[in-house]
Amino acid sequence: MPVEQPRPHRHVLPLALSPLPEADLAGYFESLGNPTRLRIVERLAQVKEARVSDVALLLGISQPRMSWHLRLLRRARIVTTKREGREVLCRLDRESIAARLANFSQLLGGAGEPSQESNQKPGVDPAESSSKPLSGPRRERSLPEVIS
Repeated sequence: MPVEQPRPHRHVLPLALSPLPEADLAGYFESLGNPTRLRIVERLAQVKEARVSDVALLLGISQPRMSWHLRLLRRARIVTTKREGREVLCRLDRESIAARLANFSQLLGGAGEPSQESNQKPGVDPAESSSKPLSGPRRERSLPEVIS
């Protein structure tokens, strides 16, 4: 009777199997850990939607390299893409990004919004500080406006 050989141990990244929010956040921040992907996110934040080929041209990235970066951003649910004919359009998944930032804030022990005390500069009376936001409301612009 032949002796049964034990199965080889499979090497799996622990975060790949974990359904915990921490694993989700690790993949999210890992996908943002590349300067090129950060530049892609920055450009997409300025427009509602853009053609992948336009963003690649604007950033000086080859089409295959752009597709590779977008694949990682899609897996992290930072970017969504849709095909219209031969063109592929991409946009930020703002709802998913907001949910991840809320998860990160909870991980740090916050309730999703920074407290007023943490926003104050040392030695400044909270009653004297203005409650105006630092920047005005953002309007979505088209890609030609961003380029020029």
